[in-house]
Amino acid sequence: MSGERRSIRWQIESGYELSSVHPTGQGRDIDGSELWLLPALYDADAHMPHLEFGVRRSDMLRALSGGVSRMNVAVRWQIARTMDIPAMARDLKRHALPKIVPLLSVSPNPESADFPAWLRGNLSMVIEHFPKLCKLYSNDPNLDRNLDALWEAGIKPMVWNADDTGLQRVVERTGDRPLHLRHATSAAMVQIMRKATNATIQTSPHFLLPIEDMKRATLTVLPPLSPPEAGRSLAGIFLEEVDMIASDHNAPFYIGPPVTPGLQTQQQFLSALLTLCEMYRWPLSAMIGKATRAPAAIFGTSPPDEVMLIAPDHEDVITNWPGQTPDRAPFEGMTLKGRVLVMASRERVELV
Repeated sequence: MSGERRSIRWQIESGYELSSVHPTGQGRDIDGSELWLLPALYDADAHMPHLEFGVRRSDMLRALSGGVSRMNVAVRWQIARTMDIPAMARDLKRHALPKIVPLLSVSPNPESADFPAWLRGNLSMVIEHFPKLCKLYSNDPNLDRNLDALWEAGIKPMVWNADDTGLQRVVERTGDRPLHLRHATSAAMVQIMRKATNATIQTSPHFLLPIEDMKRATLTVLPPLSPPEAGRSLAGIFLEEVDMIASDHNAPFYIGPPVTPGLQTQQQFLSALLTLCEMYRWPLSAMIGKATRAPAAIFGTSPPDEVMLIAPDHEDVITNWPGQTPDRAPFEGMTLKGRVLVMASRERVELV
């Protein structure tokens, strides 16, 4: 980020070392003069079927390819309440690169009526194993009582809004209480979101990049992608008004059809951010901050201390990954910049 020239060397099982210079001839010497060393990314809004299948290697590879060393992964309360949650959390913590942070999520169905009583009875466990945020949905038939339960417990609601009416209702009910709002799609939407005076706001690259009309119309995602002019309006206020950016990745199930709408984009997260910086002439440092320090501050977690080595000028015409269908691939056929070569922590190195 500083533009300073450094030498980096790594051993696969013992992390990396930085120096002004390292001796040559002690391993493979690689000319990195055209490469960049950047902080690894924190993708704070992602989904994968870990409760159903466990953590799959394919999901880890998607994250590493997208420059992600830390990610929040939704834990659906309707399933998790029947499980040993401490054991689930311990299992997720075994994964060091990328690290996985479980994030409680209440699906919008009649069963959510039981959430407030469950939360009161399990609050200490929730605070021990989850960040103090919880996902809710504006189309939840029990939204109001679940909002109140979270505020009473000192947990910030993280709300997906089904439509403008739902957003307006959530904002009016919130007032100056803590709130995190997902999926800003336009400047007009951000203006409404800011009426909740203590709210933080996130968006995703697929709301900002210019996706063709035909592709946009065939995508299985909620909220649906807005017309290009909405994305341009959002870009006009992004640096000043949007707090963080996340992929909103929804990993494929492989077995049977996907259960919920959602795109599969985490593997292109870094490339999408670099492309947006070039397109709108945004400072790279500002974009990296919205995908590292900002989510850590919002979720009360640690920012990534890992680094990634990237080829910034590499360009890829995006093709679909295994298990990815065209309706889940918003960037298919687009040219995006940058490729992750190495992801490294102080203890471990992954050649991507």
